[in-house]
Amino acid sequence: MISNNVQMSDEELLEFRMFQEQMKAVRHPELAPAQLSRKEENKCSYVMRSLSSDEFIAKVALLHPFAYFGTFILFCVGAFLLFTKFTMGHSIKLSHYLPYQEYIAGFCLFIAFIKYLKLRMIEMVVTNKRVICKEGIIAVNTEELKNARIESVEIKQTLWQRLWGYADIYFTGTGGSYVLFSNIKAARDVKSMLEDSLDT
Repeated sequence: MISNNVQMSDEELLEFRMFQEQMKAVRHPELAPAQLSRKEENKCSYVMRSLSSDEFIAKVALLHPFAYFGTFILFCVGAFLLFTKFTMGHSIKLSHYLPYQEYIAGFCLFIAFIKYLKLRMIEMVVTNKRVICKEGIIAVNTEELKNARIESVEIKQTLWQRLWGYADIYFTGTGGSYVLFSNIKAARDVKSMLEDSLDT
């Protein structure tokens, strides 16, 4: 017969508590810290610096490549205008029909570069306590919503988004507050993970 009054040393007690935490993570995997890839770590570096001591990242929402489509078009237009201005013969130059061609090309390339930087600096993260969206290059704008205040999680897709497999996620909270994750790939994974964590 095994006695119920089992005495453990401090080291054994610590190991037992660690085992309990591991079993809790097995039963509720959405409550365990996510194993982030290098790409995901780069996409949440700002948020990681602002986490509280008992807060961890559960999911990093990544932008779909089509989020860069407008930036790519602007870059192509600027590059084409420069190419025809400085490398092609006079017969193909557009400067006869398009005054200030090099300035327009430079403007397109500059706007494309700024838009690319803005997209690269976006961080959309779900932690065990908050939903966070950070935007901005120099002036940083951070929107966040505590998980306990979230009332609904909606996925919205245009026809174009549906065709290419990405979506927008609206996290709506009490008092009309909301956080928007735009142009997210695997949006349903983000939604289901958060809903599961709210149900537990």
